Amino acid sequence: MKRREPPQKGGLRPQVKAVSPKIAKPEGRTPKPRHSSRVLSYLKACALILGTIYICVPFIIRLCPALLGKVVYLNMVKVPLFVDLKNPGEVLNHTINFYLTSEDGVTVGIWHTVPASRGEEAKDKDQRWFEGALSDDNPVIIYLHGNGGTRAVDHRVQLMKVLSRSGFHVLSLDYRGYADSTGQPSEEGVTNDSVFLYEWVKARSRGNPVCLWGHSLGTGIATNAARKLQEKGNPADAVILEAPYTNIRDAGAFHPFGKVRNITCKGYSVCPYKCCEAA
Repeated sequence: MKRREPPQKGGLRPQVKAVSPKIAKPEGRTPKPRHSSRVLSYLKACALILGTIYICVPFIIRLCPALLGKVVYLNMVKVPLFVDLKNPGEVLNHTINFYLTSEDGVTVGIWHTVPASRGEEAKDKDQRWFEGALSDDNPVIIYLHGNGGTRAVDHRVQLMKVLSRSGFHVLSLDYRGYADSTGQPSEEGVTNDSVFLYEWVKARSRGNPVCLWGHSLGTGIATNAARKLQEKGNPADAVILEAPYTNIRDAGAFHPFGKVRNITCKGYSVCPYKCCEAA
């Protein structure tokens, strides 16, 4: 038998509070915040813009041939941004900065790094001492870098360090229009800068071998300079080509932007847009 609760005063029963049962919410995806939707739309717009630029570059160059030189040389890219080119000691030991003015009045910036074996001796020395050091028994390398950037780009500095430790003088040249050099780059102009520096070094090296070391775009400049020196009866002692190319047309064909042109024009005996003639 159920036990009855004793009655409360006044004959009232205890009140029981009714609790409504919880209604389970239907399962479904949590709505995404508006912020994520905006970010996704922004990324899609950026991808569309970049893709359009990527596809249009070969045709823009065709319409504006003057842009081709800018793309080849990329001299407007002056990196790294926060390096004082007049004070190379910030990134490269036993190095001095100086300038030469070529026969056509263009001034180019140059770093001269002496062999590491003469590093202590080179401390606090002036340009005259560095110039005289070229006549010691150590060979000389004139480093002709690739397109874009300056003589202070890290991978170029690291190469100069290796060559210095190996017992070479290294002279790194920024062609006309690059870094703090005056003028505008051209095939003839950058070749003249390299020839002028070679002849300047050769006149002071007292028979020590002088080598032209070209990297990427610099390989074309090095071979042009060597050809010109040969024609003048003063052939280069040696030429080293790092990552060379056969010609600028082939180099453009294998460039990431050049692939768009190849895909677009594939299957035509004559390019329908005449963009291939710009390479």
